Amino acid sequence: MRPTLPVRNCTNAGCHAEQIKHTLLHGPVAVNACDVCHVSKDAGAHTFQLKRQGKDLCTFCHIDSKTGGPGDTVHKPVAEGSCISCHNPHGSEVRSMLQQPTVNKQCLQCHTEVMKGAHAHKPASDDCTQCHQSHASSHAKLLKADREQLCVTCHQDVQKKISTAAHPHKPVTSGDCYLCHSPHSSDHVAVLQRGPKDLCLSCHDTMNSVLASAKHPHSAATDGKSCLNCHSPHGSEHAKQLKASTLDACMACHDKPIAVDNKRTVHAVNELRVDEFYKHGPINKDDCGACHAVHGGHEPSLLVAKYSTAFYTNKEPDASALCFKCHDARLLAGPVGDKLTAFRDGERNLHALHVGQGKGQQSRSCRACHTVHASRFENMVADSVKFGEWSLPVNYTRTPTGGSCAPGCHKPEPYDREVPGRMPPNLKPAAGATSDAGTEAGGGQPTGGGTPAAPIGSAGSPPPAAPGTPVPVQPATAPVPAPAAAPAPAPDANIAPPAQPTPKPAGVNGGK
Repeated sequence: MRPTLPVRNCTNAGCHAEQIKHTLLHGPVAVNACDVCHVSKDAGAHTFQLKRQGKDLCTFCHIDSKTGGPGDTVHKPVAEGSCISCHNPHGSEVRSMLQQPTVNKQCLQCHTEVMKGAHAHKPASDDCTQCHQSHASSHAKLLKADREQLCVTCHQDVQKKISTAAHPHKPVTSGDCYLCHSPHSSDHVAVLQRGPKDLCLSCHDTMNSVLASAKHPHSAATDGKSCLNCHSPHGSEHAKQLKASTLDACMACHDKPIAVDNKRTVHAVNELRVDEFYKHGPINKDDCGACHAVHGGHEPSLLVAKYSTAFYTNKEPDASALCFKCHDARLLAGPVGDKLTAFRDGERNLHALHVGQGKGQQSRSCRACHTVHASRFENMVADSVKFGEWSLPVNYTRTPTGGSCAPGCHKPEPYDREVPGRMPPNLKPAAGATSDAGTEAGGGQPTGGGTPAAPIGSAGSPPPAAPGTPVPVQPATAPVPAPAAAPAPAPDANIAPPAQPTPKPAGVNGGK
C-alpha cells in the first residue's frame, strides 16, 4: 500500500529496496537523501518527478568538465544528456556506477563489433578506458592522446627500435599505427588489419605483380608469416628492413634441408658458414639477390636468369645466361688477353676449349667445373662434379701462374700462363691415366677414379629431384669440417674438405 503522506525513508518496510541492492551506492542513496534528485509531485498519489531534466540533473552535482569544451569530441550519450545509458543512478558493482559489472561489458552494449576478432588487443580486452576517455576528449575517438603518442605509452620497446633504426618502415615514421594494426581486435596475428601478405601488398603493389606472375614463388614470401619471415615490420639496421644481413636472413632457413614436397628437397648450403672457404662474389657482397629472385621468379631455384644444371648444354645460347650477367662472355671466344681469363696455357684460352664452342665439339656448362656458393679455391672450382650416376673428383691444384687438374674426364693436365705446359712441382700423374679422351672417347664410364653416385631413391640418398632441378652430388671424400665451436655443417655436393685449408692468395682475374 502506497503512503499518502511524505516519508523520510523511501526504502523502509521493503519499499524501493531493489534500489539499494548494490555493492556500491550513489552518495545521496547511501544517506537516504532521495530528495536530492526527486521531488514529490502529489503526496496523496505518492508520485514524484525529477528536480531537473537530462544531464542538468547530474551536472548539478558533477560540476567537473567531463562534458567537454568547445571543439572537443564528446561521447554520444553525454552529448544527448543520457547519463543513465551508462550509469545507474542508485548503485552499482563498480565505483563509476556503471550499469554493467565491468567497463568493457558496458562499452560493448553499444560497440558490439569491435571485439569480434580472434586476436584481441590486451587493453581493449581488459579496460577500454586505458586508451579512451569516457565522456569527452580533445582527441579524436575519445582517445587520451594523439594516436602516435598513445601507442608508445605502452609499446616503448617498439618506439625505441623505431627511433634508432637505420631503416624505419614508412608507415611507422608517419606515426599512424592504424595503417597496419587494429586497435581493438583482429583475426590476424599481432592484431594486424589483414594477413601479413595481403597487408604488405596493399602498399607494395609492384611486389603483388611479381608474386602473381612468378612461375616459382618463394614460399617464404607467400606462406605463413609471409613477408614477416624476412622483414622487420617497424624498422631495422639492415637495408629493406631485413631482420638480419641478406646472407644471415637467407641462412635462417637454408642452414638445413627444406622438403618442398615428396619429390624434391632444397639442400642446405652450410658451406657458406665455413670460414676457410672462398665465397662467390655476390655472397661476399651480401647479395644473394644477384643470382636469386628472392620473392619469386620464372627460373628453377629462383634464379634470375637461365643456368643449365646439365653437364652438356648442346650449345644453347643462354645456357649460362646467369653467369654472364657478371662474367664477360668473351672469355669463351678463342684466344684472349689476361684481363678476360686467367685460365689459359700461355695464350691458349682453356675456357673456350672446355666449353667447346668449336664445330663438332660438345658444349659443357659452367657447372662441369665450378660450384656456385663456396669453394676451397677463389675461382669456385668444385672438388667433385656430377656426371650421370658418377661423382667425378676434379683434383684441382693451383699455382701462382696456373695450375692443374686430374678429373675423371681426362688425364692430369697442367696449365701455366707464363710457361705453357709447365708441370706443378707436386703433380703426379694418376695411376692408369692413359687417355686424354676419358668419357668422351670411350662413351661409357668415366676415367680417373670417379665414384658412382647413390641411385636416386636408394637408402641414404636424397629424394629424386623434379625435372630441371639439380640433383645434389655426394662428395667423394670426408664431410666438410665445421668451423671451431660450431656444429658440423652439411657440405655442398660439389665441395670436399681440404686436408689443410688452401691459403687465400692474391687473386687472379677470371676463371681458374
